[in-house]
Amino acid sequence: MDSKSQIFWKDLRTGLLFVFGLALFAILAAVIGKNTSVLTGVKDVYIFVEDVQSLAENNFVAVAGKKVGTVSTMKFTTRNDTPGVVVRLNIKQEFADLVTKDSKATIKSLGVLGDKYVDITPGYGEIAQNGDFIAVAHKASIDQLSDVAMSTLSNLNETLEKINKGEGTLGKLVNSAELIDRLTQTATNLEIATARLYQGNGLMAKLISDDKLPKKLESLIDNLNAISVALNSSEGTFGKLLMDDTFYNNLNQVSVKAESLISKLENPNGTVGKLTSDPELYNNLNRTVSRLDSLITDMKQNPSRYVKLSIF
Repeated sequence: MDSKSQIFWKDLRTGLLFVFGLALFAILAAVIGKNTSVLTGVKDVYIFVEDVQSLAENNFVAVAGKKVGTVSTMKFTTRNDTPGVVVRLNIKQEFADLVTKDSKATIKSLGVLGDKYVDITPGYGEIAQNGDFIAVAHKASIDQLSDVAMSTLSNLNETLEKINKGEGTLGKLVNSAELIDRLTQTATNLEIATARLYQGNGLMAKLISDDKLPKKLESLIDNLNAISVALNSSEGTFGKLLMDDTFYNNLNQVSVKAESLISKLENPNGTVGKLTSDPELYNNLNRTVSRLDSLITDMKQNPSRYVKLSIF
């Protein structure tokens, strides 16, 4: 083989090695760029979101804040009649067991204006398999927070305008001179009334300034408390009336006997009942008493008719 042929083959081998090196470099760059591992492998899990919130391919995926993979692809689709984006997440195999079917994914931001990433909370259920979908926990975005803030500022501005125009209670408080004068007059009257309380001789003034009155009230409360204790402990007549069952039982027996006596008096067939209700018995008894009275009178006037004395 001549020297020209040797140079040709040497240049060809160099060119082939150069192309192979470029291809290998491109593959390694793609692998490193996607943060994947050729040795350990990956597991693909999916999330479905209606808004990716500026999430981009090759952004990283974290579990509990630790980087475990990358965002692989994002495709428009429809699930359950809802349009959105299916995001495929490449999870390194060494962290695959941390992603379970009850895990939840959240699109977060690195700082206020940083890149977006997907953060997955570790679960405790069955390990998610390759191709499974995991739930998404929705979090208010910066745009949503901005909308809420703008709405709040708008409402606040509207309220301030109403106050400046004197509308509503607060507006009248700020702008009404008449109301301010009334409040000033009320404060003045309150100050005068307070001074009179401290300087006067009425009951309220004495309650405020008299040191003896609180002591008297305290003594009265102590006495009432002592009386209450005595009543509860059945001491004294009132205590027994309240707490002792004996008095109640005796009173109940007297009531029963009185009721029995009244029943006998109301019975027209009994002796007592006849005394109260039978006029004939009353008349006979009246005549008997009258005759007995006449007999006693006659015995006093004419004892000889009834007593005879003889001596031998």
